Amino acid sequence: MPFALKKSARRSRNTFTRVSRPSEISHKWKMLRWLQVLKGGADRMHVVWSVKSLAVLFGILAGLVCVLVGMCYSSLWLYNKAVTSDFFVTRHIDVSGNVRLSREMVLEYGGVHEGDNCLAVSIAKVEMNLRQTPWVEEVSVKRLLPDRFVIKLKERMPSFWIQRDGVLYYANEKGEIIAPVESRNFLSLPTLHVFAGAEGDIPYILRLVQGMKQGVLPMEMGAISSITLSPGKGIEVYMEDREMRLSISTDDWDGNIVRLGMALGDLARRHELRQVREVRSVNGNVWVLFHQPT
Repeated sequence: MPFALKKSARRSRNTFTRVSRPSEISHKWKMLRWLQVLKGGADRMHVVWSVKSLAVLFGILAGLVCVLVGMCYSSLWLYNKAVTSDFFVTRHIDVSGNVRLSREMVLEYGGVHEGDNCLAVSIAKVEMNLRQTPWVEEVSVKRLLPDRFVIKLKERMPSFWIQRDGVLYYANEKGEIIAPVESRNFLSLPTLHVFAGAEGDIPYILRLVQGMKQGVLPMEMGAISSITLSPGKGIEVYMEDREMRLSISTDDWDGNIVRLGMALGDLARRHELRQVREVRSVNGNVWVLFHQPT
């Protein structure tokens, strides 16, 4: 008897496919719904916390601003009290290192005086004012509370008088102008003359002064009446009390000045300096000219 083949009503399915039951599907939808609700709540909570954080931050910043404003106001109030208090009135000003400038001139140039409030004085301004003074090379100002200032100076020391455009100036060892000659700071010094064409010999003035300080030349600055620079004779030194002139060529300067010093020393040992009118040191030789006997 032949078998009757009957098609099964059940569907074929994959071995790994699981058929979800209606109850399981409902449970999944419920879980998904709860997750959506929780996520929405979390978002709302995040927004709320963000707003609160910003409010706290603005509160902190506002507090800091109030504190800073209060500190600034207090500082200004204290400063105004200090600069108007008699406790900080300047009563002592110590000045040292001044030679040409008197104490009164230093205070005038610096712009500081006894009776000023010590805290109201600007040290930087006082130092700047003094540095702008022709005589001051270096300056240091210290404030010693409650009522004292200490001013230390290093002045430019003049060595010569020099005339420029009809005005007589003080000049240093390098021939650099310091300040005009005035009655209140008058000092008698040798006169420096620089003729046209001899400007390049100005550095030899310092070397001449150094030679006198080192004893190479047996003379002192106080004995010199004038120094003249000229293209023809180099450097000429005139001593009025002896009526004697020294001429030094700038060629082979070191050798010329050594030979001149030896010649002057020899003349002094022989007691002949009073008879000398001029001594020239040039081209490796020393020439001595004597006064004509009367």
